[in-house]
This record gives sequence, C-alpha cells and structure tokens, in this order.
Amino acid sequence: MCRRNKQRRVNGPALRHHRRHPEWAECGWLNGGLQVRVVSYGQPYDATHRLTLPAAEVRRLDRVRAQIEEVIRGCQEQLRLTGCQARSDRAQQQHMVCCLVAFCVLERERHDRHLSIYQLKRQLSFKGPSCVIPALERLKRAA
Repeated sequence: MCRRNKQRRVNGPALRHHRRHPEWAECGWLNGGLQVRVVSYGQPYDATHRLTLPAAEVRRLDRVRAQIEEVIRGCQEQLRLTGCQARSDRAQQQHMVCCLVAFCVLERERHDRHLSIYQLKRQLSFKGPSCVIPALERLKRAA
C-alpha cells in the first residue's frame, strides 16, 4: 500500500490522464514491471499489489497507514526514537517500547487537555520535572 503522485505512469500514461471522474479504480502495470491496483478518490492515488481488494478497503487501509506514519513520525521527532545509541538488539527494542509507551501517554494527555503535541511539549518543558501528568499517574496506578 503506498501513495503515488500524479506523474507516475500506469499502463503507459501518467495517472492524471487516466480518468476525469474523481473516483475510479484500475489494475495496471508500473514502469518497473509490478502489477498494481490504483484507486483514486479525488487527488491522491493509492496503489496496492493486492489486486483483489475493493476500492473501499484500499481507502480504509490508506487511513490506517496514515495513522501508523503519524505515530512513527511523532516518536521520531518528539521522543527521539532514532536517537538510541545502544548496540544490542534487546536494548534497542526496549528503547522502542519505551518510546511507544511515552507516545501513548503523551497522546492521552494531549487529548485530555485539548492541545497539540507541540503545545503540550512546551507546557511540560516550562514546568520542569515537577509537573504532574495525570495520564502517567493513571498508568503507574494500573501497573
């Protein structure tokens, strides 16, 4: 499952020249020889190698993919997921798990306070380590 730009060619012409109707689905071949199913619902073009998926399922999977990318981007930017300098696989896995747990706690707190992640980060950095995070306290009590 991936998003394609409008210049990408499927069965010869670029995607933007395929159909004028905003919603369509078509199977075809990419230039590299890979057979894909392309689904368009407006401007974005989604491609999948699973040719039997209906268009509605491709759109649903695209929304899930976007949510997964948002979590990974948040962990990389805000929690320094890629900043682990550990050498062992176990230590790197533990770092990833800690980042994901921290992301879940921050997301819960962000939703409770109705803030963006950047606003929450700014508030927490100004208050320092003495700041109480209710979502983290609930997690401590549950453990």
